[in-house]
Amino acid sequence: ELTASLSQQVDVIRIADDATSYDLVINFSEALPSYSTIEYSLDGGATTTSSASSGDNTLVIPIAFDEDKFYRDVVLSDFIVVNAAARRFSTSITGNSSLRIARQGTIFAAPGSVEITVTWSDSSKDLDIFLIEGNQDLGGALLDDSQGTTTTEQVVLSADEEGVFSLYMYEWSSDYPVEYDISFTFPGGRVETFTDAKIQDDSFQFTLIKASLGAQFGYRITQL
Repeated sequence: ELTASLSQQVDVIRIADDATSYDLVINFSEALPSYSTIEYSLDGGATTTSSASSGDNTLVIPIAFDEDKFYRDVVLSDFIVVNAAARRFSTSITGNSSLRIARQGTIFAAPGSVEITVTWSDSSKDLDIFLIEGNQDLGGALLDDSQGTTTTEQVVLSADEEGVFSLYMYEWSSDYPVEYDISFTFPGGRVETFTDAKIQDDSFQFTLIKASLGAQFGYRITQL
């Protein structure tokens, strides 16, 4: 019996943050018949046909990856191999038939709020921070702000928010530059920290994307 399987039997494959495609490799249990064509369905869509050379035992499926997406779920089904005599071999898939392709910077977490904490060592400086809805849009809704007088400021992205968010910061008396550390604490306790960041003027410093993935949420942090 001819069978097919994903070359990587994992739940999540990580790709580069700037990637626009990924080559998904399928292994067959034996060499394919001469002049074969392979039919398959990707994500339940229309049937795709690919040619194979005599003796091939792998198939490479290019998976497009939109620049504004940070993950993609892939489901393979309906594998059929057709040889030169027009004989059709229904090919079962062994192991995983689905996986998630995610950019390296993607963070997966349970539902809940995200705490964003900024600290700095120079007590003569006074940073204030603002969490704003949208992608670097000063006209976006203000979700939270922190304008204290210590060397720590914190804002919280509430659990019910989803989309793109930006962190705007300034030094109260425009005494620049200021070096600072920033940490993002996600539900479940995972912490992502950026050290020795520097702000040179009133500006957006980070964006955070949050998207629902069913029982989880996916996040992507970008330092500007």
